[in-house]
Amino acid sequence: MTLRKSAIVCAVLALALLAGGAVVYTQPAKPDKDGWISLFNGKDLSGWHIRKPDAENSWSVVDGVLTNAGHGVDLVTDDKFTDHEVHVEFKIPAGSNSGLYLQGRYEIQIFDSYGQPPKNNGCGGIYKQVAPKVNASKQAGEWQSFDVKFNSARLDADGNVTQKARMTVIHNGKLIIDDAEVNGPTGGQLDNKEGTPGPLMLQGNHGAIELRNIRWRPLMWAGRPEGT
Repeated sequence: MTLRKSAIVCAVLALALLAGGAVVYTQPAKPDKDGWISLFNGKDLSGWHIRKPDAENSWSVVDGVLTNAGHGVDLVTDDKFTDHEVHVEFKIPAGSNSGLYLQGRYEIQIFDSYGQPPKNNGCGGIYKQVAPKVNASKQAGEWQSFDVKFNSARLDADGNVTQKARMTVIHNGKLIIDDAEVNGPTGGQLDNKEGTPGPLMLQGNHGAIELRNIRWRPLMWAGRPEGT
């Protein structure tokens, strides 16, 4: 990374932090040349905690891959975010079911949906709300990816939602959801505090899943600066 580009990336991150892009960030920000910050170190569960402290932890790291044995407990980042992008790669066995929760409230379904019609409870759907335009799923046992742009809900001075959360989802390189409005939490959420920072949550109480290359960066776009 050049000195000039490094300065630009650091400036963007600093502005996002001030504006609320990651209101709680517990580890030093070490962005790559494109501003991405890793959420999984490939070694252990640093930066994560299980949803229920008294539950048996079903998550582990196997050969650099974050692994859930299935029918365990949800895994939650220590960090919380407002507007951001997320990249995650995942692999599920036949018949498995999991989910990626933005702010711990809005689930993008992870499901063995290969060859099925697009559904709002199928892989890549905003759970029970928005169906993908196309089913981009690969066969079970193959690595897949989500690239998500998430715009947090906006609140007025009294804490009322004035703009609902919005989401764009790219599944395995195909645009499947384009800036869709999310009509509130989708079920199984950590809380209902829309418009406030929230963590990334991986659903672990339904089925087995493996994940790698989990990363985020603050979202900045023309006309609506991050955090406004």
